[in-house]
Amino acid sequence: MSRRGFRAEDSLRLRVISLFLSIDGEVNGCGQGTPAFFIRLAGCNLRCWQERGGCDTPYSFGSGEEMPVGELLRRVEASGCPKVTLTGGEPLLQRGPALAALLEGLAARKVAVSVETNGTLPPDFAGREHVASLVYDYKCPSSGCEAAMLPFDAMFVALGPSDYIKFIIADEADYACARDKVLRARELAHAGPRLAFSSFLPALPGGLTPQALVARLLADRLFEVQYNLQIHKFIWPDAETDI
Repeated sequence: MSRRGFRAEDSLRLRVISLFLSIDGEVNGCGQGTPAFFIRLAGCNLRCWQERGGCDTPYSFGSGEEMPVGELLRRVEASGCPKVTLTGGEPLLQRGPALAALLEGLAARKVAVSVETNGTLPPDFAGREHVASLVYDYKCPSSGCEAAMLPFDAMFVALGPSDYIKFIIADEADYACARDKVLRARELAHAGPRLAFSSFLPALPGGLTPQALVARLLADRLFEVQYNLQIHKFIWPDAETDI
C-alpha cells in the first residue's frame, strides 16, 4: 500500500453480474447446502439447450459491472461467510491477474472457494492453488454443446479428489453419454474427481425424471456416482434470478 492508501487489488477489475448470500445448491467439495457468498461473473462462451428453453441464467450473458477486486474482497468480508462460490456465466473466461488476485485475497482471508465452470476451459489458470473445489459441468448431447467440451480423459486426469465432474442429464441419450464416461473413468489410473449426475429440471415430456435417473444409475451399478438434485430450485421454485 502506498502513502495515499492505494491497494493494488483496487487496480484490478472483474466484470460482475451479481453478488449474493445463499447456499450451495449444487455438489461441490465443500458440501452441498453449505452457506456461501456467490460471486457471479459476466459472460459465457456457450448457449446451451437452445431447443429446450435455453440456459437457466441467461442474464449472466451480459457485460455486467466492472468491480475492483478489493471491493469484492470487502463485500465478502462484510458478509462474514467463510465460503465463496465463484460462478457465471463462465467465470474462467476472466482468468488472468484480476481473478488470480481475487483468489489469493480470499485465501489470505481463510475463505474456502469453489468454482463452477463449464467443460470448455482447462483448469490451468493462475490462482488455481487457492481453489478448494472445481466443479466441471459436462454438457451432454441434449445441451447442443457437447462438441465444445474438453476431451473427457484430459478433464478427468487434470482434476483431483476434491473436484467434481457433473453431468447434466435430460434424456436417454444424455444418460448413455454420462454412463460411458463413468465406465471410461474406471479405466483411467488416476485418483480423479468425484462424478455426479444432475437432472435437467423441470423434466420435459419424454425426458428422464429424477426418479427415473436414480433408478437407471442404480440398475447399472454406477455406485461411484453421486446424484445431484439442485436444492435451490426446490427452496426457491419461482425465482427467475439470483436470491
